[in-house]
Amino acid sequence: MASDLGNMLRMMNILGDEGFVDALENAERLVKNADETLERVEQIEGDAERAVREANETLTAVDNRLAKFDETISLLEAKIEAGFSVGFFFFGLNRYLEGELLLAGALFFMGLLGASSLVVTIVTLPQVRRLREMGLQAYRRVDEETDGSSSESTGSVRQQLETGGHEGGSVGSGQEESTDSGRDRPTRTERRRRRSGRYGRREQ
Repeated sequence: MASDLGNMLRMMNILGDEGFVDALENAERLVKNADETLERVEQIEGDAERAVREANETLTAVDNRLAKFDETISLLEAKIEAGFSVGFFFFGLNRYLEGELLLAGALFFMGLLGASSLVVTIVTLPQVRRLREMGLQAYRRVDEETDGSSSESTGSVRQQLETGGHEGGSVGSGQEESTDSGRDRPTRTERRRRRSGRYGRREQ
């Protein structure tokens, strides 16, 4: 008891000390400051996430605009190449009709080059790529549906064949049993012959 009372007195003295109270107040202030800084950090992180989202949205919008710009440029290139190729063929035909074969051949060659580049441009167009992708997807779906229907039909045919085989086997076994039973059973003529033989033996 004396030791407990001594400890209580020491605690009272410590709590009554102004320096200890100031230290506790300073610790509380530090905790509050730490909480405030954590809240600020969380706010900054939220703002950074929002900024990143906005930047991603702007980048996607820029990418879409660039894709549209590329599409327009590719379409213009295709139109220009088509015009040049048609013009080369037209002038080549005129030169051929006028008898200038070399110039006509050169113009036809240039027209062929323009046509080949036009084909390449058309193949690489985004619209053509989308159409090809859609066609491939439709072809795959049709192929999968046909494969599923063919597998179902083959399975039903196999089941029919198996059931028919079992029925045929049962019918054949029944016929064999009937024939065997018919063979085992004596006919009427055989019975009469046996009876006549028995009577003849008795008379003898």
